[in-house]
Amino acid sequence: MELLRDLILILVPAALVGLAVYFLLKNFTKAEAERRELESKIERMKLISPVRLQAYERVVLLLERITPSQLIMRNIGAGMSAREMQKALIDNIRQEFDHNLSQQLYISSNAWELVKNTRESLISAINTAAENLNEKATATDLAQLIFEDELSSEGSILYKALEYLKKEARELF
Repeated sequence: MELLRDLILILVPAALVGLAVYFLLKNFTKAEAERRELESKIERMKLISPVRLQAYERVVLLLERITPSQLIMRNIGAGMSAREMQKALIDNIRQEFDHNLSQQLYISSNAWELVKNTRESLISAINTAAENLNEKATATDLAQLIFEDELSSEGSILYKALEYLKKEARELF
């Protein structure tokens, strides 16, 4: 009987101490794992943040380069027909877009969708303007129609996309 009492007096406190140590170690290892995960996440953010910011910069530059005024100034040539100009503008938009396809990895899906819609909208506007001209129209005639369309469309999708990208970039950084 005395042996049983001695065993209980030794084992119960030992079990309590063992349980306490177990829970302390469990909490410590959990906290340590969370701390390491947080450090890893911070380190990844240090590496990814500059790349993401650069992606936003490149997409904004893409949109700026495909604004009708920029496109026309870069592509208009003396003696060009409206059809030649139309092809040059559309080819330039597609080249700019294709050159920046990889940026979609770093910006939101909504932002990328706006960029794609902007590209399609601009191509459509150029094609529509070209259809409204006769076969003998010059590049200047097409440019004038595109400029007029740009001026008459307040808050075009291109400017909405630019504002959305700027807002999103400001929120992230």
